[in-house]
Amino acid sequence: MAVLHTSEDPLAVFVDHAQCSVLKNPVNLRLLRQYAEDLDRRVVIITGDPVVQAVAREAEIEYYPNEYELYRAIGILTDPGAAASRDEGEDDAGSSFPASTGTRSRWPSAQQLVVLVIAALAVGLLYYLYVPKARVVVTPQVMGYRQDFELLGVGEDGTAAADGRPVLSLYPVSAVIETEAVVSATGSQTLGTAHARGTVVFINEGDEPVEVPQGTRLAAGDGVVFQTDAPVLVPGRTTEYFLDVPAGVRAGQKEVTITALEPGEQGNVAAGRVRFFADSALEERLSVRNPEPLRGGASVQQIQVTSADIDRAEAACRRQADLRAAEILQAKANEGGTVLILESVRLEKESSQAEAEAGQEAEAVRVTARFRAQGQSFRREELGELLRQEAEAQLPEGLVLSQPKFEVEQLSAAVGDGRIVLTGAAVVPVHRRLPEAELAALLAGLERRDVDEVAKALDVASIIIEPADIVHLPRFARWIRVEVMPPTAAPAGGQP
Repeated sequence: MAVLHTSEDPLAVFVDHAQCSVLKNPVNLRLLRQYAEDLDRRVVIITGDPVVQAVAREAEIEYYPNEYELYRAIGILTDPGAAASRDEGEDDAGSSFPASTGTRSRWPSAQQLVVLVIAALAVGLLYYLYVPKARVVVTPQVMGYRQDFELLGVGEDGTAAADGRPVLSLYPVSAVIETEAVVSATGSQTLGTAHARGTVVFINEGDEPVEVPQGTRLAAGDGVVFQTDAPVLVPGRTTEYFLDVPAGVRAGQKEVTITALEPGEQGNVAAGRVRFFADSALEERLSVRNPEPLRGGASVQQIQVTSADIDRAEAACRRQADLRAAEILQAKANEGGTVLILESVRLEKESSQAEAEAGQEAEAVRVTARFRAQGQSFRREELGELLRQEAEAQLPEGLVLSQPKFEVEQLSAAVGDGRIVLTGAAVVPVHRRLPEAELAALLAGLERRDVDEVAKALDVASIIIEPADIVHLPRFARWIRVEVMPPTAAPAGGQP
């Protein structure tokens, strides 16, 4: 190599020797070619060994089977026969090397041997200087980097305008839900089944008789109305005599049966309660009393449906639809490959029908209702791609996204003003950026036990050193070949 460096000849010829194996090493030839290119030299190898020829061909170095082929290639000889004739003529003329030419073609001269030895030493030196002497395989530790996010969900209609936040496409999901509910009727009505009957006495304190027509209405103090069953004539008052001597005045009286106007138990009134005329001027001339209680009135209680009962049944139907809406919509979203946003679920009543109307006699009422459930959903892969873009844009310097998989935590949605805002946090798998050249410089000259401390400081999962018996790493970084392998482990706990 020193000859190449000091010589000004642009052509360097190396002659192979059967007892020298330097040129059979591919590494030596590649280093030789690199060194020659750096010095702007042309390197040529003369060899008849097929192994050396194959190695030279692989290293892209010119080679020739003998010197004559080289001479002809560079233009010194145009015909091997002419060169032979010239050698014979020089031999006849008494040249000093008539027979040495053949010998020179078979055996290298001393100068060639010196050049060959120097070249071998130079190749060996280059090999020693540039070939790494240790291999270090570094595998980074995967860590979980927590990152908060806020996304704006935009439906297919695109009504929600972007406001600088990342936009996630939303897809509508809808389904029809039919429910029914049965509630007990709470209304009631008392129905009379029999009229109360009894006897009243009309009292006339006037002098003239008073006629009471049939159907005259009388009333008790609680408002229950009765009517007379027959017409009667109530006589006027009379004077009573004792031994032809007037002993007193007796008012005229007349009994008549009465019947309650409405059937029911309310007509069973106590004695002395019927004492009013309901709609007649006879009260100015007569008074009336019932000497005994009125009896015979009977009633039954009837259960009826009220409008409040129907409303309660419809409310129960809506509650059932609310409970089923999320499950049904999520199933439809799964069919389309999307994830339902629970906060976006809405119910609209399309119709309802009750088996009984308000006021109708029934123990219970059944209502069947039909609702349309609607909601919004998103695709997992689109959310993941959006989170990946945000993570790459916001990751601190020195961290690298390890894999495009995220663990989403605390995902929630706020719905209002015609838009949906998704907020949450994602645990992003990352590892530290480890440049191989910087690692080689950092590891140069360290003892094996110090390498473990460096691994902890750099969040490295493992460092493998080859050969395994190395106690000290080489002092020069170029003698260490560092290979950073992609991490495969699950994210470790904690922040980087």
